[in-house]
Amino acid sequence: IVRSPYEYPQYYLVNPAAYAALGAYMFFLILIGFPINFLTLYVTIEHKKLRTLLNYILLNLAVADLFMVFG
Repeated sequence: IVRSPYEYPQYYLVNPAAYAALGAYMFFLILIGFPINFLTLYVTIEHKKLRTLLNYILLNLAVADLFMVFG
């Protein structure tokens, strides 16, 4: 008989402290990532001088990163 891995906690895979560290790291990325990407969008939209082809690529990356932050 094979037991389902979903029946009991799998603490043997990773130390619980690693989960806490990963959660803190992800919180830090969200906390820093959102304002930086939002400011990139805002500044590019407000200043027409910054609407160049290379900055559109940067804008595309900022939008994709915002989707990753909220996804």
